[in-house]
Amino acid sequence: MHEMGIVQNIIEIVEEQARIHDAKKVVGIRLEFGTLTAVLPAAVSFAFEILSKGSVAEGADLNIRIIPVKAFCHSCSKELILDDYDPFCPVCKSPALEIIEGRDEMRIAELVVE
Repeated sequence: MHEMGIVQNIIEIVEEQARIHDAKKVVGIRLEFGTLTAVLPAAVSFAFEILSKGSVAEGADLNIRIIPVKAFCHSCSKELILDDYDPFCPVCKSPALEIIEGRDEMRIAELVVE
């Protein structure tokens, strides 16, 4: 479960940002992951509950957004949202798809502190 390592890094970043900004408590965290990172929100939530104990983020409201795969086809010039990744354009069947979003995003989008 690679989510444990990801969440450990998130907690370290959150702790560092809380120190920098003199925040006593983090009450909300919004995370964003690209679909193709294969991060499972339930696994992130589970890991966060365990790994945040004793940190400034313990008990924080965790909001996880999965960013859908958005692609641009260089053959037919269509921008598409894909349910499942397929290297071929669903419109023209060309292999000229470029993934422009939803591939490798992994970010803390927002922290709410007290």
